Amino acid sequence: MPEVLRKGGVTRRPKILVVTERYWPEGSGGELATHLITKLLADEYDVTVVTGTKEPERAEGVRYIYEPALSARSKHILWLNTAKLAKSTAFRKLVERADVVYVPRFAFPVIPLAKRLRKKVVVHLHDYIPISYTAVVLAPYEKHRHRIHKENVALECRRGVAHCVAAGLTAWLMPKLAERLISIADAVICVSKRQAQIISELAPELRDKITVIYNPPPKVPNITKNPSEKPTFIYVGGGSYVKGYLVLIKALKVLASLSNNFNLKLILTNTYTEKQISELMKLKSYRLDIEIVGRVSYEKVLKLYQQAWGLIHPAIFEEPFGYAVAESMLMGTIPIASAVGAIPEIVEGSIARKYLVPPLSSIELAKKILNVAKLGAENVTTLGKSLRPHIESKFAWEKIKRNLLEVLYSI
Repeated sequence: MPEVLRKGGVTRRPKILVVTERYWPEGSGGELATHLITKLLADEYDVTVVTGTKEPERAEGVRYIYEPALSARSKHILWLNTAKLAKSTAFRKLVERADVVYVPRFAFPVIPLAKRLRKKVVVHLHDYIPISYTAVVLAPYEKHRHRIHKENVALECRRGVAHCVAAGLTAWLMPKLAERLISIADAVICVSKRQAQIISELAPELRDKITVIYNPPPKVPNITKNPSEKPTFIYVGGGSYVKGYLVLIKALKVLASLSNNFNLKLILTNTYTEKQISELMKLKSYRLDIEIVGRVSYEKVLKLYQQAWGLIHPAIFEEPFGYAVAESMLMGTIPIASAVGAIPEIVEGSIARKYLVPPLSSIELAKKILNVAKLGAENVTTLGKSLRPHIESKFAWEKIKRNLLEVLYSI
């Protein structure tokens, strides 16, 4: 989109309004991507972010507006709040001033307002919300595609009775509503070929509007790798079922029976229930050194990568992108990851391809961990050196910026 011509022949930079309920450092990979993309867009546009996050990490030159209506974490309440927000005079004025409205998360009820005001709308999907109530599709998709609704309800029921009831009532309706709202947008961005394939097949109304643009990699320091003397691995998924917690536990038990000559260490970040912590502590009797550091800062996680030999990432769903894998490679840490979603796309052409495992295969996961442990610290460092340039080349900021601008210019 070139400079916008005002009346009287004066030009100005075009304006983008970003509407997102969460913004980095709140949230996870999708929110990080939104923050990094906001930085890229700010080079060419006047950017205003309306968010339900009180203390966002601010990008230079970007205006941030805190909107309490977007702070709801339930999709049901969020969509009701967003629909009300779209009727407010103050928010309408923000949309009127914008040339493009950019929706990178779930605030889809603002799309009809933007289109009534003849604004261009871009939806950036970091999940599977147009086809899945939980925004998750279990892997492999081909095996699960005909039972996504049923599995959505089952996943919500794992979270408690209230979630189970809500899913039972609306799990079919909400993805259909999301698909309908998103279909009004001018362009839809998916973050991997695999994500685009799955959404295109199950939401064909969106197919012709989808463009694949990989997420920009985080700008992490190029540190000197210093792997600990003991083979050390990091797991960042917490107690999440879809992140593969149960697969990890089974793999550790298998590993204990295979690794009589190794004394391995596992560092676990993120949150766990008391039951899960007790379960992990019992594994110490298998000569496994377990350290649970809990929810730590992003900077702390990056430091943990410095000493780690490998990242264990046993996800059981179709990862739309897989920031954890990209981050580990940037830090020279070998990812031992499930071959799900975009992860094969991320590692293709690198030595990390060798360490992919089938989803749910705890035995294969244990074997790959043992293979890395046998490499030795020196070889781990040597192999890790090739991982960062692979990510920096494949997901170069300038390439991603160019692709984003091409979408914006074309609508």
